[in-house]
Amino acid sequence: MATNLTNKEFPISSRPIVWSIAASDSGGGAGIQADLNTLHSLQCHGCTIITAITAQNSISVEKIHPLSAVDLAAQWQALEKDLAPKAIKIGLLPEPSTLRWLARHLAELRTKQDVFCVWDPVLKASTGARFLDAFDHGEIDPLLQCIDLITPNLNEAELLTKIKIQSFVDIERAAQQLLDRGAKAVLIKGGHSFSEAGQENNDKSNDSNHDSTCRDYFSSRKQSFWLSHKRQNQPNNHGTGCTLASAIASFSAHNHSLSDSIVLANRFIQQSLRLALSQGQGAGPVWQAPLENYSNDLAILNKSLSDFVDATDRDKAFPPSDDLGLYAIVDNLDDLQRLIKQGIDTLQWRDKNKSGNYQTTLLNAIELCKESNVPLYINDDWQLAREFNAYGIHLGQEDLERITQEDLNRLQKHGLRLGISCHNETELAYAHSLQPSYLAFGPVFSPNSKIVNHETLGLNKLKLWQARYGELYPTTCIGGIDLKSLPDVLATGIQSVAVISALSDARHSQAFINFFHQQSRNNP
Repeated sequence: MATNLTNKEFPISSRPIVWSIAASDSGGGAGIQADLNTLHSLQCHGCTIITAITAQNSISVEKIHPLSAVDLAAQWQALEKDLAPKAIKIGLLPEPSTLRWLARHLAELRTKQDVFCVWDPVLKASTGARFLDAFDHGEIDPLLQCIDLITPNLNEAELLTKIKIQSFVDIERAAQQLLDRGAKAVLIKGGHSFSEAGQENNDKSNDSNHDSTCRDYFSSRKQSFWLSHKRQNQPNNHGTGCTLASAIASFSAHNHSLSDSIVLANRFIQQSLRLALSQGQGAGPVWQAPLENYSNDLAILNKSLSDFVDATDRDKAFPPSDDLGLYAIVDNLDDLQRLIKQGIDTLQWRDKNKSGNYQTTLLNAIELCKESNVPLYINDDWQLAREFNAYGIHLGQEDLERITQEDLNRLQKHGLRLGISCHNETELAYAHSLQPSYLAFGPVFSPNSKIVNHETLGLNKLKLWQARYGELYPTTCIGGIDLKSLPDVLATGIQSVAVISALSDARHSQAFINFFHQQSRNNP
């Protein structure tokens, strides 16, 4: 019986509760209104604690009426009794008393339950109204210490840190200061270009396309990276900060890691900008809709300033792989020769033990595959693969950590194909920056061949990833795939599977190979 697949990011039965603590926007483009639209689109149940009532439109903020501590407390208490949050998004805090009140209540709440908190520090509205820019560190730091992520844009980061941001290095300095002051993680948004913020021409990180590329910087105590995307020529951008922060809260509430939540929310805001239309005389609001699989919305992830690349520059791309088909992973010449005779489409050599005369055996494997016209990817040993002029290499995430960008550039210029294993959204975004020859998704199910530390994808996520990246790269998948599950796996749209256990003996492997090719013909 075929598995019922949907094109939704989340199971319909899962609607975690997310609180939005922000101001009401009478124009409907930002604040509480944008948050609720985002939460609904990402299958969360949104609750609100309104900090202020504003009179505004697409042109200006005409009045702000902060709510009293009594009104704030009444809203908080009503929700706490019945609708406990999985995540909280914080927006406009109109005055110091609001900030101090919230810091106290968040600190108390977090002693009772685990709740993710993201703060979009609205210091200055896009319409010109100014809010928290006069606050000093002593007033802001108690709230910083109660949240998991703060998401300022460049102007807000300057106001929070008093650092004049004129370069990418300055962004990293500002993020580190906020971490030192108690924030657990920082996302500084680069939507405002350096031409607007005064990028210095002598900054070594300045590149020729900085006006056409937006770069957001994420940093925590465990990791840091840059997310880059092409700047959209979109005047209708009202509510971008609110939408991004509430999207991060939504993905976190659905149990995504923080880095994955940021990668997915980045894609959501690119889509929201792309779909935005004019409403009124000023900047129209971004449009919050369920996630689409549109490849231009994908960001690339770089781990350092020196790795900045343009994902549209095909001169930096690795040669695309041929049709991967049925992809077998072997560690000995006997299995390699048997599978070639049985009609395997692609092979990977993965011998972690490197026993015996390893280099001679590897060279023999490469030559046997060349004679039979079967592509062979070498796992991990990229130096030998280049020396022996192999067809390609395959790198897992641990392998990628050990290879430099310069070495990757040399491999690309040498003409080797590159396959990369990906287990989550962050790894996919990083792989996208390298423009590999193919992507390998996994584990789909629990593998039979080894114990892995990654959660299984399942068929729904496999279908989403295939729709998302399959039009950009050849793809394959791995993990616990057998004869019984193979039809459902191919029904997701993926056209290649990688297996180990199912091809371990001659009789079963021939049956699997024949069945795969039959199913592939049925799922063109």
